Amino acid sequence: QFLWVKEDYEDGRAVYDVEFYANGTEYDYEIDARTGNVLSFDYDAEYYQPSNNTGNGTVIGEAKAKSIALARVPGATESNIRKIKLDRDDGRMEYEVEIVYNAMEYDFEIDAYSGNIISWDSESIYD
Repeated sequence: QFLWVKEDYEDGRAVYDVEFYANGTEYDYEIDARTGNVLSFDYDAEYYQPSNNTGNGTVIGEAKAKSIALARVPGATESNIRKIKLDRDDGRMEYEVEIVYNAMEYDFEIDAYSGNIISWDSESIYD
């Protein structure tokens, strides 16, 4: 389901901001207007409802959170993980995972109990 495209300028270059929804997920892309290269993208699960994320139960653990994030970055290994942190955000427990691989930085928020990816984004480390 298409939502909108807007031409913008960022860091002195023309870009297109593209946002759309599909299957209950919001996708955001920033595309270089001259080359067509994707400069950054992310998605957020809309209507996300964590199950049993009130502090009761068992968290998935760092190893599982790492494997979930690494599965979204083909070719990356555990040595590419720059940060992993268990945190409480908006009343829920989540793992924050940062991966730097192949000139890109990937940031993930993963539900600490279900292992669902709440949100993630990526951007070039050269921007």
